[in-house]
Amino acid sequence: MLYNIGIDLAKNKHSAAVIREGGERLLLRFEFKNDEEGFASLLAKLAEVGAACGESGVCLEATGHYGRNLIAFLEAHGYEVFEVNPLLTSNWRKAMSVRKVKNDAVDAEALALWLLAGNPTRRRRSKSETDDLRSLARSRTSLSHIVGDCKRRAHAIVDVVFPEFHGFFSDDFGKAACAVLKRWGSAANVAHARVDSVEKAMREASGKRLGRADAERLKALAKSSVGQPSAPLEFQLRQLVAQIEFTQGQMAELDAELERLIAGSPITTIPGIGTVCGAGILGEIGDVSRFTSAAQIVAFAGCDPSVFESGELEGTRAHLSKRGSPHLRWYLWLAADRARMSDPALREYYLKKRAEGKCHKVAVSAVVRKLCAVIFAVLRDGRPYVCPATA
Repeated sequence: MLYNIGIDLAKNKHSAAVIREGGERLLLRFEFKNDEEGFASLLAKLAEVGAACGESGVCLEATGHYGRNLIAFLEAHGYEVFEVNPLLTSNWRKAMSVRKVKNDAVDAEALALWLLAGNPTRRRRSKSETDDLRSLARSRTSLSHIVGDCKRRAHAIVDVVFPEFHGFFSDDFGKAACAVLKRWGSAANVAHARVDSVEKAMREASGKRLGRADAERLKALAKSSVGQPSAPLEFQLRQLVAQIEFTQGQMAELDAELERLIAGSPITTIPGIGTVCGAGILGEIGDVSRFTSAAQIVAFAGCDPSVFESGELEGTRAHLSKRGSPHLRWYLWLAADRARMSDPALREYYLKKRAEGKCHKVAVSAVVRKLCAVIFAVLRDGRPYVCPATA
């Protein structure tokens, strides 16, 4: 590549450097805003130093959404854009000098040099559709964490105001349970409520599965409860329950959208991978053609074992490197833990690892690597998964 362009990304402005083949610095410390005027100034400056689109490559770090608009702009003007892992470029920058210097200009120059050196680890950016899918899947995960946090805090309050409430309903935060908590909020309030009111609330929320006998049992528990009423805690509990219901409604809408976006993908034919995990994995992996083997997906997720050897010293305990995408690693772990219970081949492999003395987490980690091979083959061939036991 004749011209190597490195761009260090930031929220409001970016910094660019251009190094010609042979190492000649044509442009250093050029800053431009993250807007239309800034992008236009970059094009003008590149034209000024002779970095034409057909002879140039642009290198950026994979820093989330900051470079998305710039990448689309550069590709629309014919530039070939590459992304690299920030961890790799960080080590590359440190190797350039013994001085401890870290700023946007240095980073941009390091990226240009990275491209000049022809490092084979650079990769093309995924398509915008994949970015959108990844964003939605991560949003869904974030919402599930919000629900989990609210439930934990609500549990702590129920332990004080109505400890006997736990276990009365099949789900402490199901529709019927939430209806009771939102309206009364403590054992003392339930105990003083009319049984007809409690019955009506439970019957309507449960779709008529609960009735008079259930309402009477709940009131009996409330009357004998050791829970202490607290107006501030009851107020907080009602807010938490409302937050849980609202967020769960958003999650249901997101699930429907994710299902629409991945409709037709064979990934959900793999046991253990449903709509949410499937969308998350597809969003994180992007175009599977970027990978030449399942081992690369394993490494991309950070599920490959770390190696510690020096001279005659050999490490005896290999931990996961965890140098890849934590989101992809989480999706794969969830999928593997489910798949080892539903897929005969993966279940057999899991039990084999357990028989070798591996603990549950290590055995599931081994299943993750097997699952990556399945995912790679299914996405590469575009065909549904066929369970080996029924093939």
